[in-house]
Amino acid sequence: MIGTTLDKYEILQKVGEGGMATVYRGRHATLDREVAIKVLHPHLSSSTRNRKRFAREARAIEHLRHPNILEIFDYSGADSPDCYIVTEYVRGETLTELLQRCQRVPSEVATLIGVALCEALGYAHKAGVLHRDLKPDNVMIRHDGRVKLMDFGIARFLDESQLTMTGALVGSPAFMSPEQAREDELDARSDLFSLGTVLFQLVTGTVPFGGNNPSLVLRNIIEGNRPQVTELAPNMSATLGDVIERLLSVHREDRYADAGAAADALRGSLTELGIDTSTPRWSLVRFIDDPAAYEQDLDGYLREALLERGRAVMQEGDALAGLRFINRLLSMDEANQDALALLQQFHGLEGDRIRRPWGLVVAGAAMLVLAPLGAWGLLQSGDLEVPTVATTEQAAAAVHSAPEPVVPSVADVAPAATPVSPLSDLPAAADLPADPAPVEPPSDTPQNVAPGAGQTPPAPPTEPPPPGRPPGPRPPITSAVITTVPPPAPAEASAPPSDAPACVAFRSLSMPADVYLDGTRFGTTRDRGCRELPAGSYTFQLRGPLIEEKTVHVDLKPGELRDRIVVELVSLPARVRFSMDYADTCTASVDGRDRGELRSLGHTLLLERPDKPHDVALRCGGRSYTTHYERLSGPDVWFTPEDPP
Repeated sequence: MIGTTLDKYEILQKVGEGGMATVYRGRHATLDREVAIKVLHPHLSSSTRNRKRFAREARAIEHLRHPNILEIFDYSGADSPDCYIVTEYVRGETLTELLQRCQRVPSEVATLIGVALCEALGYAHKAGVLHRDLKPDNVMIRHDGRVKLMDFGIARFLDESQLTMTGALVGSPAFMSPEQAREDELDARSDLFSLGTVLFQLVTGTVPFGGNNPSLVLRNIIEGNRPQVTELAPNMSATLGDVIERLLSVHREDRYADAGAAADALRGSLTELGIDTSTPRWSLVRFIDDPAAYEQDLDGYLREALLERGRAVMQEGDALAGLRFINRLLSMDEANQDALALLQQFHGLEGDRIRRPWGLVVAGAAMLVLAPLGAWGLLQSGDLEVPTVATTEQAAAAVHSAPEPVVPSVADVAPAATPVSPLSDLPAAADLPADPAPVEPPSDTPQNVAPGAGQTPPAPPTEPPPPGRPPGPRPPITSAVITTVPPPAPAEASAPPSDAPACVAFRSLSMPADVYLDGTRFGTTRDRGCRELPAGSYTFQLRGPLIEEKTVHVDLKPGELRDRIVVELVSLPARVRFSMDYADTCTASVDGRDRGELRSLGHTLLLERPDKPHDVALRCGGRSYTTHYERLSGPDVWFTPEDPP
């Protein structure tokens, strides 16, 4: 059909083909507007009944006008020789193509996509339209980062026509909801289940429900046979994991009530870490342009944000929530010393919580969450044995279901020759090793006073065993009070040996940069801490897409700490690109100064200082569009106002 005309549309190029239709890039002959034309295959369009169904479905969705929904311009009608539908033409890639390029995406990027899809679904659901075929093939990300949900209603028409011809269920089995697989009545929560499968695939790189044939896939969907999302992506956001698990609930009553509630939950996974999605730094367009740079920046940010948030939440008293942040940080960097130090502090220094019997239960249940990550193995806590609890919910259940502890009197407390970990099985005093040099306890703490010579600890009281413990004598309870031993005086400082390594790191006051040594990447100006090098003379290069390359010579002495070498970097101009949706006659301005019409600018605007904040505005007739850039993240960014045309 290339080179032909369908009514008033010129067919220019074939851009895709599927089992139901062929998609072409076309142009409106009189409006000179670029469009996409989906032409149904002849074996589907040959039926008059199918044509009427198609016209009815097209009329039902032609009124949908939302920034995240592909806009429909026209359709052929029931009397046209060819059955087709005309939509806006999107320059970009589908989520399927994105996954082929990146394998999987970070949690925060998946969340941005999920929020946009929730907004599109919520708008359509309020208009009485279900999608029924939400999958990565039907979601596009435009070059400017705009998410577009496609094929509303058309999938329903195609499914019905296929059912009429073959009597078999078709479509996308891996993304169907359980009620859709059972051919039950559908509502908005069916689309939310499909959204959960899309998010699952984005963060793991695989679909949640597998099988050797469609029947087995549908059976697994109906029965809920799948792995947990965090099992396949342990370094993902725990909050996003909770959202996906709820979206994929087998029973629709357990899912979110509507798309708005799901969108709020998704936004929570970003706001809890202080990620502002309105800034260019965390925009989708930046990820699309350079996924590697985006992920590197995000990784550095998360290492700081997760630690700070985890520490703050723990100090507020919500230990389980704090440990979720620390878990994610350790899954990214299992040897992170700051995170391990925080765990060590939580394990050994929370005296007030340890002194309360219920504190033992709460602290113990909280620590169990870390067992799957092997964090306690890194702490090297001797004979400490921590039973494994798979999820935070199970740990919380352990707290609520634990038996009421018995608080012993002073007479019932056996002596503790050495401090006992509050999370271990408390041993009897006779089983504890003797301390050759016991610390003299304060006179006002009788719990720590050892019995006199020849005395034996009193027998434990007899009582009915609590639920879950077999009958028999109750083991003696030892004190959990921790005695603080003064640290030894520090040794007198001495000069480092001649072979002691030095430590070096660079910092930039403006744009970030990558640091290279002898052509090999050494680090970045955003790295925390410093890296060791043998003493000597070195020449470093600082490079980046928005800076002039800079060479720095450094002489390092044995044991020298040079962790804040500040460098002055010169910024290079960056380009703001405008979508072809804006007319050539639109006028662009930067910080209130006109730069000219888009036709003379080539739909591109240069910013001389990308490290400084800028307000870029576009005036098109009687409308104005504005975008604020706090700091550009790359040499090319798209103009992305809140209300694009």
